[in-house]
Amino acid sequence: MITPTKKRLAAIFTSVIVVFNAVILVLSYIVLHQSLISGMERHMTEDVRGEFVEQYRRFGLSPLKSMWDENHLQILGKDGSVVVSAPNSSGFHLGLNRKLLASAFAGKEGFETRMVGDELHLVSYFPLDASYSGRAAVSLGSEIRQERNFSRLIFLFSPLMLLLSYLVSRYMLNHAMKPISEVFTFQETFSSNVTHELRSPLAAIKGNFEVALRKERPAAEYREVIRSGLRETDRIINLLKNLSLLASSKFRPLDLYKKKANLNTILRDVVVLYTPAMNAKGIRPDIEDTPGLTCMCDEALIRRTVENLLDNAVKYTPGNGTIRLSLSERKGKVVFTMENTCEPFEEEELKKIFEPFFRAKRSRLQSEGKGLGLYIVNYIVKSHGGTMTAGMNGDGLFYVAITLPR
Repeated sequence: MITPTKKRLAAIFTSVIVVFNAVILVLSYIVLHQSLISGMERHMTEDVRGEFVEQYRRFGLSPLKSMWDENHLQILGKDGSVVVSAPNSSGFHLGLNRKLLASAFAGKEGFETRMVGDELHLVSYFPLDASYSGRAAVSLGSEIRQERNFSRLIFLFSPLMLLLSYLVSRYMLNHAMKPISEVFTFQETFSSNVTHELRSPLAAIKGNFEVALRKERPAAEYREVIRSGLRETDRIINLLKNLSLLASSKFRPLDLYKKKANLNTILRDVVVLYTPAMNAKGIRPDIEDTPGLTCMCDEALIRRTVENLLDNAVKYTPGNGTIRLSLSERKGKVVFTMENTCEPFEEEELKKIFEPFFRAKRSRLQSEGKGLGLYIVNYIVKSHGGTMTAGMNGDGLFYVAITLPR
């Protein structure tokens, strides 16, 4: 689902960027054209006023007959006829713009562009006196060449622009879609795993009930079926509790109800809870704690954290193995460490140990866990602003170390 969406969005983003670039280039071309024409108009105005108009006011028409300038200069009468032309304008024939001529006789300078032969010219009509108006024209060939060079540059770089637009859009899209992709992947995995994990206990309950109803049985057998159903129901309830935390773990930290909690008491209570299970396997816990050590935390969640860790340790520690529990204060933070005897983890397994539903190869053979315990613990610890690490220590024991702010 996410891949087709990314492709569609990439096409849309690329199109938007290309259109945006095209608009920018067109606007740049228009601005360039207007700037060149405006520059030429200012240049003509300065030339006409600074040289020709001044000469005309001082000496009349005579200087024009011998004046040579880059501009084609002509003097026009009120009827538009050419009275006098500069030497470079004798064969220069322009159509008359009577509107601009009238404007010039009204005292206003005006401009137009006009083709003369094969070349575009900028033409200026400017006032002189009540009897005459002037007309000057200059070729726009160099400006047109600049515009063409700009157009060629745009054409040459268009493929590069398209490629860059596509690459930029893909980069932006991948960057923007990364958290969304993670959420989609998480939801798909979550739904698949929930279905898988719930199917087994529900199938067991259903199968036991169906077998029990096939014929009349003694009351003791019915009680055993009910006890089996209750055990499976407890498994489902615990699984749903973990799944409830798992569902929100990708989106936000937990809502915590913090208060001052005695961590030593929590640790000792949990150890008492699991003492029967440890005794059954010949495990004697080694506890090193700091009496009276307190922390501002959500007591129920921290208790659950210790329970999950000790539950894992009891499951995977072989008979007569070792479980060490340490609780201390270091640099203003609470440090809780649990170590237990187990088979060594592979390097790749340690990298994935905090991922949901991940279970090492031997774990799948040794117990019926769901691979959520360490993930949930890590989520609770991070929600408290703490850190969690796991690995194998120098004694060959698996360890989990948790650091919490006080």
